[in-house]
Amino acid sequence: MNAPSKTKTQTFNLLSIGHRGVGKTVFLVGSYAEQKANSGSRKSSTWFDCQDTQVQHNLNTLLEYIAQTGQYPPATMKITNFNFAAKTQNLFGEKDLCQFRWWDIPGEICNNDNPNFQKMVMDSHGCCVFIDTYTLFNNSAYSQTLQGIVKQVETIASLARQSGLTYIFAIVLTKCDLLAENPQKLLKIEENIRPLMARLDANQIQYRRFYSTIPIVKNGKMSVLQAKGASAPLLWLATELSKIHRKGKPQSLASGFNRLLDNSAQPLSPSRARAGGTTANNKQLWGVAAIGSLLAIGVAVAIGFGTGLLGNSSTEQANSTPSEKVKQYEEILEKSPTDPEALLQLSRLYSDLTEFDKALPLMEKLVEQQPEKSDFLFELAGLYALNGNKQKEETVYDKILTIDPQSILALTSKATLRSEQGDNKAAKALYSKAEAAAPTDQLKQEIRKLADKAQSKPSP
Repeated sequence: MNAPSKTKTQTFNLLSIGHRGVGKTVFLVGSYAEQKANSGSRKSSTWFDCQDTQVQHNLNTLLEYIAQTGQYPPATMKITNFNFAAKTQNLFGEKDLCQFRWWDIPGEICNNDNPNFQKMVMDSHGCCVFIDTYTLFNNSAYSQTLQGIVKQVETIASLARQSGLTYIFAIVLTKCDLLAENPQKLLKIEENIRPLMARLDANQIQYRRFYSTIPIVKNGKMSVLQAKGASAPLLWLATELSKIHRKGKPQSLASGFNRLLDNSAQPLSPSRARAGGTTANNKQLWGVAAIGSLLAIGVAVAIGFGTGLLGNSSTEQANSTPSEKVKQYEEILEKSPTDPEALLQLSRLYSDLTEFDKALPLMEKLVEQQPEKSDFLFELAGLYALNGNKQKEETVYDKILTIDPQSILALTSKATLRSEQGDNKAAKALYSKAEAAAPTDQLKQEIRKLADKAQSKPSP
């Protein structure tokens, strides 16, 4: 009898997306520390370990830094690869599940104009997306940063879907331990993040959400990471990718893109896009209902800004950093202060950098030149919202409604502002107009729910 052939262990490349300081490196070190601490007594049927001595040394060095200083390690300064082996236990013993390569990426290169980031995206099979809950709670301007992140996720997911590939995302909410002592803060985080999750759901993007708590605690004279459940996102990605690609060689975005170019790719249908083994218990596909959620919580910002975050750039600017691009557009405006493209792109760049006070006057100048452009008006309204000027934000919605009296987005946004000011009569009338303009019964029902919710809130 011939011996059974040994199946080659699959290797997956995991991308990480998140701004500098969001906690990507801490997440990795915490995950490693948790797996290392549990190595003596396995409580899970799936785990991972590190068999690369150099990687072990690098991770242990970071743990020693934490032990000696009681501080989190500094943010990553260069792209670093970490190789791991995921294993599983069944009735027949221990076996290799897969290998995965984690790319720890400096936050400032996590943008679609960076050639290194572009290559990592195309070579990847799955992704961890990091959101800083502490900053989300304490800084209202952070929502703009999240729009860029969600836009990146949407772009990657769209490419995968058109290439006929199943691509999954682990959404990691970092620094939750800084908010855990106050449950009300977590409720606020849920409110702030709901429109972003709605966008993922509406685009049928496969993801699972994870809460990350990795505090530093004292253990005698040493400091250690208390990383309970920190490694769950990596284990989930490894397990799900193994299911998705168990019948053949793992297909990266690059391989799918090549098939797309030669017209041999079969785009995923909506039903197939939802399949693929994703079992996120806390994920619901809202479909059209997602539109209602977006409208309820600042959809003007979510959609208005989102339209420009991946704006076209020239070949000369493709490899430039955001600060270099800012300088380039500033130089253009010095020579031609009314150049519309420079005004638009510089305003969006400042928004990407969360410098909304600088983005606002540029967008105001652009709207003065092109007052009939509704998309620019929505961006202007979003900037007023981020700068806390609700009166001017509402004035912009009035201008949009002059151009398009049936704009559901402007009607519901203005209704929300009226409701916040206690003008329930005006809010009700605006919601009614939006409901009448809605093209489907489902959307009408969602707008009706928003109106009912707004009317039930106590007046300020």
